[in-house]
Amino acid sequence: MENLVKILQDQKNFSESESIIATYLLTNFRKLAGMSTRELARNAYTNSAAIVRFSQKLGFTGYTEFKVQFLAEMMQYINHPENGELLVSTHDSIHALIEKVTAIEVDTLKYTRSILNPEDFLKALPLFSKSEHIDFYAMDNNLDIARIAAAGFIMANKCSSVNSSMTMQYLQATGGGKTHLGFFISRTGNNRMLLDIARLLKMKHTPIISITSNEHSELASLSDVTFTVATVKNMEELGPRVFLLGAKYVTDILFAMLMTRLNYNEAQQKEQWLSKNFRY
Repeated sequence: MENLVKILQDQKNFSESESIIATYLLTNFRKLAGMSTRELARNAYTNSAAIVRFSQKLGFTGYTEFKVQFLAEMMQYINHPENGELLVSTHDSIHALIEKVTAIEVDTLKYTRSILNPEDFLKALPLFSKSEHIDFYAMDNNLDIARIAAAGFIMANKCSSVNSSMTMQYLQATGGGKTHLGFFISRTGNNRMLLDIARLLKMKHTPIISITSNEHSELASLSDVTFTVATVKNMEELGPRVFLLGAKYVTDILFAMLMTRLNYNEAQQKEQWLSKNFRY
């Protein structure tokens, strides 16, 4: 698909009403993250049905899907208006790669921040407070983020488990209960094995927190709290690594949130004990 920002700027074959919507989106994109379809319609002097039709005309199933893609591209565009995209290629020098990767990661964090809802962190806090154990469920590279998060949560007095084997993850789910917290990391949110585990946890009334790039995925629908982060499909834009960066960003915020509820002296004593007794 052609760059959305350029499509909205050109307004080719747009009706007068569609041009008004496009102009409003480009001018007020910073306000869109927390804006409903109804609010957008009111501000653009149209109705919700017209907003949905506008999104579908551009190839999306609805406004929400359009908004996620538009905001992602807009964050890139405002930092790099000369090309609107940052694609690494075989022709790039080391200097160019350093600049492009830096820009991609900065854009990823900015965009993820724009779509994160602070209220979701407030909803997650009591789930962490009530849980005695955090069980991570992830596959492939997402396991690396799970391990980093688990290490932090343990420092914040939250026992955590990360099993790389899917068999062990299934067994882990069967042993959990209301005192456990299921923590899923899945880019698509539609992995069959992870969904099986999530359904099992729901049957056991185990609360679920998930990180995914698809807020409309089945995993998101099964979760008590879902954090949606950025992702891209092209390897030239670092592909799935963009999702990993956003996922780690969310777990870092959760770690900071848990640490602020602790006695810092106690946490410092743990760190000192580890430094004294273990050589990293």
